[in-house]
Amino acid sequence: MFTITEVYNNIPYCEGLTTDWGFSCLVEEAGLLFDTGAKGDILITNMQALEIDPAKIRSVVLSHDHHDHVGGLASILDANPRLEVFVHSGFSRETLERISDLTIPQVVRGWVEIAEGVAVTGPLGATIQEQSLALETPAGFLIITGCAHPHIARIIERVSQEGRVCGVIGGLHSLSDRDLQELASLAYISASHCTENIAHLQERYPASFRLGGLGRVHRV
Repeated sequence: MFTITEVYNNIPYCEGLTTDWGFSCLVEEAGLLFDTGAKGDILITNMQALEIDPAKIRSVVLSHDHHDHVGGLASILDANPRLEVFVHSGFSRETLERISDLTIPQVVRGWVEIAEGVAVTGPLGATIQEQSLALETPAGFLIITGCAHPHIARIIERVSQEGRVCGVIGGLHSLSDRDLQELASLAYISASHCTENIAHLQERYPASFRLGGLGRVHRV
């Protein structure tokens, strides 16, 4: 079982936390922070409110080269300089140089397991390249996305090459008809952050939809 806590989101879920445009979540068992939101002070403040100790985090995975997903990296590295940071080969030279000023990044080019039961897809998409997390659960792979710019159908297709997909958590951005068809097969759908028309998604898949947002804890 994995415990996933949303620590940065523009969509509120729990009181007492600071919302802001962006996304980050902690995979507790793997000691893994996925994305870092836009502002480091907000990220750290929310983690403190959620009683999450940065010293216990072992790695950071960055989904894509947008400020609302990488902006808090310097602050989390200030709090824990020993973190291993995973980016992918689609990041710009400028962003890679900024990260290299802070730490030596691990550049991912394809599917790779980075912790027990946790893999990254490597970069997918063309215009905006993005990688997602895939957590191996007894029910299948749970995907965690930053924004799903390559489209969630494409991400599900890639992860399905490794095994059955059971759910998705995170930002889903724009949903095409094909995306909606692929989501129909999932048992757990928790969309937040940049997802357009979340209400429609909830109405279409009432049995599998779960509200997402800042402070939400998923146990899967």
